[in-house]
Amino acid sequence: MPTPSNAPVTTHVEPLSDQDSDAASQVERGSAEEKATRLVAVICLLGLLVTALGIWTAVRTDEDTEQRLLETQTRQAATVLTAAVNGIQQPMVAGLEVQASLLPERRRVVFVDRFARHVGEGKPFVSASLWQANASGAQRLAAVGGAPALNPAGRAAEVLVLRAMEADTSIVERVDVGEQTRIAYALADRATGLVIHAERAIPANRRAPVDTDSAYADLDYAIYLGSRTTPANLTTTNVAPADLPFTGTTFKTSVPFGDTVLTLATRPRRHLGGDLSQRMPWYVLVAGLLLTGSAAALTRQVVRARDRAESDTRIITALYEKVDALFAEQRDLAVDLQRALLPRSIPDIPGLEVAAEYAAGVKGIDIGGDWYSVIGIGDDSFAFVVGDVSGHGVDAVAEMARARFTLRAYLVDGNPPHVALAKCSRQFDIATDGHMVTVIAGVGNVRTGEVTVANAGHPRPLLIPADDAGEFIETKVGPPLGVGTTTYEATTFTMPLDSTLLCYTDGLVERRGEDIDVGLNRLARAVHGPGHAASEGMEILVSRLLGGMHDDEGADDIAILALKRVQA
Repeated sequence: MPTPSNAPVTTHVEPLSDQDSDAASQVERGSAEEKATRLVAVICLLGLLVTALGIWTAVRTDEDTEQRLLETQTRQAATVLTAAVNGIQQPMVAGLEVQASLLPERRRVVFVDRFARHVGEGKPFVSASLWQANASGAQRLAAVGGAPALNPAGRAAEVLVLRAMEADTSIVERVDVGEQTRIAYALADRATGLVIHAERAIPANRRAPVDTDSAYADLDYAIYLGSRTTPANLTTTNVAPADLPFTGTTFKTSVPFGDTVLTLATRPRRHLGGDLSQRMPWYVLVAGLLLTGSAAALTRQVVRARDRAESDTRIITALYEKVDALFAEQRDLAVDLQRALLPRSIPDIPGLEVAAEYAAGVKGIDIGGDWYSVIGIGDDSFAFVVGDVSGHGVDAVAEMARARFTLRAYLVDGNPPHVALAKCSRQFDIATDGHMVTVIAGVGNVRTGEVTVANAGHPRPLLIPADDAGEFIETKVGPPLGVGTTTYEATTFTMPLDSTLLCYTDGLVERRGEDIDVGLNRLARAVHGPGHAASEGMEILVSRLLGGMHDDEGADDIAILALKRVQA
């Protein structure tokens, strides 16, 4: 029977069979698994790339730090070598001055009597002689010590003496005597025509007296006569000849030596940058692999738990979060490196309470070059330094390390602050290093309270009496290190008992768009401001000032050093 035209039409849809449903589920699971695998691969690749970048950065940081520290120690060793060279040549200079003041008939006797004290075993020279030179030649007047390597009757000795008459400084030559090597010197007084010729033996073991100095403690070294570092030019070394020339991390510098130079080549005996710097690449590797593995596992779980659209969104979000975490981790590691170069502990100095703190800038991922240092010198004296290297990053930290160790060495050697700054300034050049360094350096006596400081472009220190407002010390401010060779002037004042000397970097008082005097006045008020107590300790004072003065929007690092003179 035909269906009426206005009758409803019904469509019947067969439900999917269990087999079809399983097939669809398998397709969905396969698609989700495939996408999860792809995303995990991307995360692993990105994590490995970031880890590799972190390792490369840590390795480069360590290598750069090691090279800068080697350069600093080598320059310190060269300073010791310069002093040794001057000590060797000084008897000849003094001898000529004495001879020039004598009558001709007295010269022979006085020379033999006076110069004999510098000749012999354990003394600077093995032989020495006095010559009279003129236009027609040279004649030996007197001699002390053993037989010289240069035959006094031969032409070579006369040529050496005549060359000295034409030179503005001493003449230096290497002379081989059988298996022994000597250094021959000739220094002339043109006004009188007198020339002193002396010879110094190079030890058979090639060891030099200077290598017992602390500046050489961590160095393998080789000293060459002249600018070429060839076996024929080698004079002294503390390694086997088979280990020369040096390879790897090395540095060379020259020391003036008469009419030529001594070339000092060095390499480190051990890792100079410390254990943390050396192990940093391994820390980065472990942290990177752990973070990468965690990110991959998390991604796979998220994809399996949610449908395609939600998992896509959440995976991308998680990926960016992990990338941010990796960069944050790299900054923390960099800050740890910078902190590792600061003193690990405050020394115990009787009669002095010391507190210090370093705060990294809150913006960016670069590390800065602020530092502090305080050391005891002898029974009653101490030295301190607070400095700030311009700029940020690995180079700034390397410059900080170089300045810190150089100034520390000069102060420990007994140099007053203004002399230490002047010596250190010669080793920095903003045109080549790209950084300038501001420093406040000082030495003090806890028994008398007398303190002497010198200032290289740094904020003035603040002296805080026990029950009075702080007063800034009016130091004579010299230029920062690195802007050219200069001299510095010292300022001396007395710290009363229970008074505190506060030194700091400019990050504590400077704020964007604000005059520096406003920040200095704010610091002076904060010393005895809210939260101050008469019994306040140094650590509490430093923490309180840092918390009250630190600008939350500031990007600059801060270093603070507080020294309180107390009854010993």
